[in-house]
Amino acid sequence: MGLFNSTVLDVATGLVFVYLLLSVFCTTVNEWISGILQTRSKTLMKGITGLLDNQPFKDATFLGSFYKHPVIVGTMQDGAHPSYLSSRAFAVALMDLVSPVGQGSRTLDDLAKGVRELPDGDVKKALVALIGSAQGNLDIAQKNIETWFDDSMDRVSGWYKRWSQKWTIGLAVAITLVANADTLNMARRLWTDPVLRSAIIEQSKMRAAAPSANPSGPAAPLTPAEQAELGRIVGWSRTDFDASALTWLQRILGWILTSIAVSLGAPFWFDTLNRFINIRNAGKPPEKSQAPAQT
Repeated sequence: MGLFNSTVLDVATGLVFVYLLLSVFCTTVNEWISGILQTRSKTLMKGITGLLDNQPFKDATFLGSFYKHPVIVGTMQDGAHPSYLSSRAFAVALMDLVSPVGQGSRTLDDLAKGVRELPDGDVKKALVALIGSAQGNLDIAQKNIETWFDDSMDRVSGWYKRWSQKWTIGLAVAITLVANADTLNMARRLWTDPVLRSAIIEQSKMRAAAPSANPSGPAAPLTPAEQAELGRIVGWSRTDFDASALTWLQRILGWILTSIAVSLGAPFWFDTLNRFINIRNAGKPPEKSQAPAQT
């Protein structure tokens, strides 16, 4: 690999690494805002309300009785609505409301009888169809109810993702501007400063190799070393405000590029960083073996 190609690859790897760190920070802030606003629990409650709200039930609402069931109460913390509910917990609570267990175990006939006695409503219509396709098996009936809940939660997950994407775009722009993360300037710095470029590459290798960096789980926080290297390549200085009109136009273009990149998310840049590191390692010539010592 020629020197020019090697430098281009290193600059590209460095930019990907910076995008990854800014994306991790963006995700962390997004989750922090989601926790404060209780977005997950509110979105889940909206989904469950859509399933159960249009069903009368004895002297109360079916939805209210559902949230008072011990299985559901057990998922709440300090009386707050849960941010996650398993399909099994949903099905168990629903079946117990429709057909409370007395002495002995519940049968499919017990469940079917309880469903028939429900006032007309959306839950009754759904359960009639779900039980009717259970092939006379209570376990299959419960599985059908769990699948009904999971299908609804797929739609709820879509609501949350759309909310998260909107915040991610807004946060990506805000973080880019606050950090003055100008892609064009960062590329120029990496190209002209081999010491900075080498330090960024070393941190890139460590981030790619760290098990905790896997973005399929919670976003790994930035290490002090990563924060230090990030601070060397982004940020504002007094001279930045005395720039010419052309420089400001280039800076705005750089901000736009960075904002788009950060909004793609940490998983995208983590995978991209691993590919670049693998390409970079594959391009290295094999080390010469040392000659055996003379005896």
